Amino acid sequence: MVSPSASMPIVVIFERHWDEAPKQIVKSLIPKLAEEGYDTLCFEAPQNLTENEILSSHNAGLELDNKIDSQAKEYLERVGIKNVKLSDIGFKKLTELMRLYVSSKRYLEVSEKIKVLPASILLKDVFDSANRFSLTVKGVDVDATDFAGIVSLDLSKRMSAIEKNEDYRIATISRNLFKLNSERNGLIFVCGALHAENLVNKFKEQNIHDRVLYYFPHSDKNYDDSVEDVKEYLSNDTLKNHTFCLINEGDRKLLINRIIKEVKSKNTQYKEEIIVGNSHSGFLSDVFKKNFQAFMRPGYYVDALLNIDTEDNIEEVIERLREVNISTHKTSLLGSMYLVVAEVNTREIADNIRLLK
Repeated sequence: MVSPSASMPIVVIFERHWDEAPKQIVKSLIPKLAEEGYDTLCFEAPQNLTENEILSSHNAGLELDNKIDSQAKEYLERVGIKNVKLSDIGFKKLTELMRLYVSSKRYLEVSEKIKVLPASILLKDVFDSANRFSLTVKGVDVDATDFAGIVSLDLSKRMSAIEKNEDYRIATISRNLFKLNSERNGLIFVCGALHAENLVNKFKEQNIHDRVLYYFPHSDKNYDDSVEDVKEYLSNDTLKNHTFCLINEGDRKLLINRIIKEVKSKNTQYKEEIIVGNSHSGFLSDVFKKNFQAFMRPGYYVDALLNIDTEDNIEEVIERLREVNISTHKTSLLGSMYLVVAEVNTREIADNIRLLK
């Protein structure tokens, strides 16, 4: 029996909250990460709200925002502005339209709700997917009263409140993430990109940054046409080399495949060694004349591991596996480096293994 190693890596998706691209990634990742054993989806939502309260609050807000969007379209159609997706209009121009034709007093609030609506609709899909794949939704931010005191402020005051409360919120968020990481099987966290530097620094302080995978996917859209806001997020080194502009479905698939591959490479939470091996690890051992060990891991998968520190000609093994469309990665376990042939108990990998001569 082998004791479980470090938990599965925390996967953080940094985002611009109004941007659809990050939530499309999260929606697509959920079934794949659930297969890997992930069971918790975290958000910048109050820590003292239950999952049902978080979902109910979002549904109520989404219903209201849909009504506001529909009413705004009706008013604009009366003045000849038709067949326009309002959320695609730059914020400055949108606020001017709202001020002139929809609400002379609440035009900023109305414009904000319209801009975030497509992402909010996608978030509903994300919640539905989490439920379908049995992921628990958790809020990790400050309590509801303090949270509302920040996000409910009008735009002119909100940014200063966010900056003022940044240390308090990051301390709360990181503390909750560390606690959940010790209790749950795997965390996915969706977080505003403005918090990236401070949150990653917290991971470094706790010396778990090598157990965190983080990404900043974004579309090629800007909140306002006059400002390339992604550049603002890249003013420090935290998000460099972690930022991905997603323009089409091909871009999204490439990033999703990359994330899953990187998760697999760090997912060393093996439950136990199958001492007698299984038919697939045994076949690999016979073919290569090396000692492949079989390990169970979350998601009911069996991986075949080869100790790199005690075996030679590893590159030859990797190349022969590649020839039958089997990818490998390396991982550290109990102080040694191993070559991993993942999921040998799945039909596809098992069939490909049998192609080896």
